Amino acid sequence: MKRFNLGIAVASCAALALASFTAYAGPGEGHGSGRMGMAPLMSVLEPQQRKQVHAIFMSDRSRLDLLHVQLREARQALITKLLSPAKTVDVTQEVAKLKQAQEQLIDERIKLALQARKIMSADQLAKVSALWSKWQSLREQERALFEEARNGSKTGNSGAAGAPEQSQSKQ
Repeated sequence: MKRFNLGIAVASCAALALASFTAYAGPGEGHGSGRMGMAPLMSVLEPQQRKQVHAIFMSDRSRLDLLHVQLREARQALITKLLSPAKTVDVTQEVAKLKQAQEQLIDERIKLALQARKIMSADQLAKVSALWSKWQSLREQERALFEEARNGSKTGNSGAAGAPEQSQSKQ
């Protein structure tokens, strides 16, 4: 049971890390949250490899579009049912459809990510891994900074988070 759960956790983490691959479809055309997930990968690829990655994702574009539509519809059905005026609701069917749509989309993204990895050298993979680690560290620093700012505002601290102190400026 633990191995199965670990497998799901690893697949989920990998899917989240690689989810932005679908954003490579083109400006305003991707389904990811942006190109940031692609930035480390794209930065180490040679121009010919970039074309290959683009071709990989474009070849599966219609399948991804269909899966995104299914996911959106499943979410909408669940939300509609949850927000209905009925005192009690059974969302079993809607939850099952949502889980199925999410699972299919994750599977498709993993498949594409693995295809894209095949065109990369070991050196390129090492560079991507290092860039990803640095980016994750920066995101954690950002979260900590915002948390610090939130906690400072709750305690009545009137100073702006991240603003330089007056005593530091020398003119």
